[in-house]
Amino acid sequence: MTPIAAFGVFLTGFFETSGLVLAAFYRSLFLEVPQSCSRCKGKDIFPLPPILKWDAGLTAADEQAHLVCSNLCVAALNFLDQGMPKNPSEIRSSRRCSSAQLAVHQHIMQRTARHLGKLADAWEGGFNWTGSFSKYESTSSSCYEKVRGDDVDLPSTAATCDPALLAREELWRLVVQPDNVFPSTFEPSGLVREAPLTGQEREEYLRLTVRELQCGKLRLRHTVKGRARVFAAPKSAEGRQRKIWDGSALSSIAAVPPAPHRLANPSSFLDLLVRPGEKLLLSKRDASTFFDSLKVPKALQEWFGQAPVRVGELPSLGLKLDDIRSWTDDLGEKQLLKQTELFPVNVVWPMGFSWSSCIAQDTSVGCVLEAGVAEKCILSLDHALPEHQEELCAVATDDIMFFHKNRHRGRATLCRLDRVFVEHGVSKNCKKDVSLSSSMTGLGCEISSSPPLVEPAGRKLRGIVLCLCDLLSSPVASPKAVSSLLGVLQWFSLLQRGMFSVFDEVYKFAGLPQQQERKPLPEPVLSELIEFLALAPLLPAALDRQFLDTVLACDAAPEFGFGVCALDCGRRVTEEIGRLAERRGEYVRLLPGPACAEVPRRGTQHRLQFKEQQFRTLISCKARKPAHSGLLECHGVLLTLKWVSRSKTRFHSRPVILVDAKVAIGCISKGRSSARALRRVLRSTAAVCLACDLLPRLIYVPSESNPADGPSRGHPRRTQR
Repeated sequence: MTPIAAFGVFLTGFFETSGLVLAAFYRSLFLEVPQSCSRCKGKDIFPLPPILKWDAGLTAADEQAHLVCSNLCVAALNFLDQGMPKNPSEIRSSRRCSSAQLAVHQHIMQRTARHLGKLADAWEGGFNWTGSFSKYESTSSSCYEKVRGDDVDLPSTAATCDPALLAREELWRLVVQPDNVFPSTFEPSGLVREAPLTGQEREEYLRLTVRELQCGKLRLRHTVKGRARVFAAPKSAEGRQRKIWDGSALSSIAAVPPAPHRLANPSSFLDLLVRPGEKLLLSKRDASTFFDSLKVPKALQEWFGQAPVRVGELPSLGLKLDDIRSWTDDLGEKQLLKQTELFPVNVVWPMGFSWSSCIAQDTSVGCVLEAGVAEKCILSLDHALPEHQEELCAVATDDIMFFHKNRHRGRATLCRLDRVFVEHGVSKNCKKDVSLSSSMTGLGCEISSSPPLVEPAGRKLRGIVLCLCDLLSSPVASPKAVSSLLGVLQWFSLLQRGMFSVFDEVYKFAGLPQQQERKPLPEPVLSELIEFLALAPLLPAALDRQFLDTVLACDAAPEFGFGVCALDCGRRVTEEIGRLAERRGEYVRLLPGPACAEVPRRGTQHRLQFKEQQFRTLISCKARKPAHSGLLECHGVLLTLKWVSRSKTRFHSRPVILVDAKVAIGCISKGRSSARALRRVLRSTAAVCLACDLLPRLIYVPSESNPADGPSRGHPRRTQR
């Protein structure tokens, strides 16, 4: 039996007997539909009927596994559309699919085939899920290892890069003054004085300290103002370690650092747009032992100390007294005796201190800018997108990823960046270089140009599926282990923001006291984790989803109901408006009418060259029951997306929607809300977007400029050309 067939058998056995609500939704797909129901046809895509046949040529066992996974995805979408109710209910749908539902089936089948294909490649040794979740239990107690002096990766020469030459001037003015980083209200309790190391641990620590002194990463001092413990974390390379200077205590007394400048995450990839006929070229540069190359200002070095060493311990490890004297900064007239204790201090920004990440990010961004890339081309969720996408860049601390559509321009940019690395002493990990390729891995995701897609990396996806299968068979876990797994699930939910709406009860379980104690998982927690497993085939995000040629607008009014309007303005104009989506402080206005009194707003205004009368009314309907205005506005967006989903020609797209409620823009863009009332509508919105492969782009429009304001009050308008 193939691993995929075994996976299908496992899922079938569980969902045909489980008492979970999602399992009830799955079983209801195959119930006989009454004749009266089979004739009923609505315009909405939900509830989805089951997928009864697989077209591709597969073995019988593998075909059955594909059908099980795809129908589990169908059931999970129906479950999500209903708000993930806690009580079982039979959702029966017509077996006669509309054209829109058939298109949803086709999308689910394509994604399921890709999902299972990636898992098959990763499961070469077979489908073996037993004990997979135990790695989170073991790492929940400690994610560190004891230091092995010879196994820690170090550069041949440290402190080779001066961030002062690359970081923004306003940031560097802060860090060169110790009082800005460590305010004068410093309390000595922030200093960590751990128990002295003894035996083999001390020997390994001394061996590592000597190596770091020799490469220039450490120097010595008689006195320090700050200290921290030293740990090691395992690296992906077998037997190798990364040293971590545990600056958590010192970070707690330091000033809050600025947010890292233009820091990328998987959501940043969603701004990429590949138009028909375009070829996306992918490149990557990775700095080797990056933090070890970033020189810290001399005035701050005394804050970054660690456990002291005695002078008499160092000669046996190959150091001469003259070397020790030359590496000691505050020696003065003092003598070096065998019993003299000296504190190693970091000459580089230590990994584990709160300010180090923003310094590293600023340095990487500075390298990109010096290589000739315009700052507006560095992807950032807090900044506007550039008008053209011939060259885009994503920076995540020591990873720099490029997206080009012109090979010559891409090659020139990479050559300039390589020169900048050399000039500024940034050591490059050549083994991870990717140059103008059709695929690459970055931020735990695999990005490809054929098809234009970003999805979880195969190795990560394999681990997620096996861990969730292990929890299915043995639903017992500690809150801290669940929290660790949840962090991974949330990271990949950034590719499909609606997936965040799945989680609610799991947050409460992860925050329980007695974090290390293993407990049975409550049924709602298990349901949310299994819902993620069922929807995992839909995590990949397509980069070739085009903008619709129609701008939509929606509104909700408590005194009447909902209004949705549309303006056919062409794809080029819609793209230009869509670039403003979800950017802070950006909003749009229409051309003012004769009786329109515009209220001043904060932020950057963009004037659209259209009048309110040019929009046609799509929907003007009364609300079924009264509700809070924020909830009604979210329902207005959901109603708009349901209109989009009624035609398969609008699937696989980026609909632009003008909304005059920031609460709706905020929670739908994030995919989640702590408000219980909003969670139901957010889940229905996520179900529509996942089923139809939609990436909604919501843009704020002030109420007085919203063309849907009249229809939401029961006054639909006639279109004026």
